[in-house]
Amino acid sequence: MRRRPWIQTLMMTFALSAIAPMAAAQDDEVPAGLSIREVQLGTSLERGLVTEPQTSIARDAGRIYAVIRLNNPSREDTTIRVAIERIDGPHRNGFSLEVPARRRYRTVARFGSAHPAGRYRIVIRTEEGEELESVELTITE
Repeated sequence: MRRRPWIQTLMMTFALSAIAPMAAAQDDEVPAGLSIREVQLGTSLERGLVTEPQTSIARDAGRIYAVIRLNNPSREDTTIRVAIERIDGPHRNGFSLEVPARRRYRTVARFGSAHPAGRYRIVIRTEEGEELESVELTITE
């Protein structure tokens, strides 16, 4: 067995103690808030996914599904609010969807398609009202 000189051992200990705080600082740089990865709209689902994504839907289609994929880096239970709003209309509260303590999550919001023809937005907000994402939707006759 070969022994290391004491100066080499001291230098390795110093190098390792300098690296550890840098690694911890990199972990702290992960964003804490929710972010939306993708929103797909459609009129039919299969296994929790929109079968034919579309942004123009007829009033008589029945249901509008919005599949929402999001990142939750903090991994804390939280809630999002989802609403359908006319483009130049007032802000609506919509309804709440629970987001479990997972890093990534997929959920589905369901809306009726019997709104008057026109341009709308599906808006996703935090529980506090901060807009995370919106997708434009046209409802036709």
